[in-house]
Amino acid sequence: MEFVVRTRVGAFEPNADVFVDEEERRVVAVVEVAGAAPESLRIAVDERYLLISGRRLEAVRLRRGSFVQKEIAYGDFVKRIHLPVAVEFEGVAASYDDGLLIVVAPIAATAYLPTARTELHIMVKRTHS
Repeated sequence: MEFVVRTRVGAFEPNADVFVDEEERRVVAVVEVAGAAPESLRIAVDERYLLISGRRLEAVRLRRGSFVQKEIAYGDFVKRIHLPVAVEFEGVAASYDDGLLIVVAPIAATAYLPTARTELHIMVKRTHS
């Protein structure tokens, strides 16, 4: 059996969901950081970006056996999220529960929120070569 190791240059990026709550005028980012040490979590807002960093330590070091599957990344991580609108820096709040970091940022009073949305319906056709 051959084991392939994916090399990681620097830190890894955790998964995230980001949505705009127009009714509450806020941007909410939910970042999957299960196993991260809460004291290692850092949040920064820079212009139109949310930057989240921290560290996930390996809970158990396996000394024997061979991996059959290895997908969980450990070590330092960084997630850079583009904010779709300007936010109020002072009002940013965060909570960490059940492995999810939830960051809530109020939309700036001067930010423009589009009221109309464009929906495109595209038909995809399979081509045979």
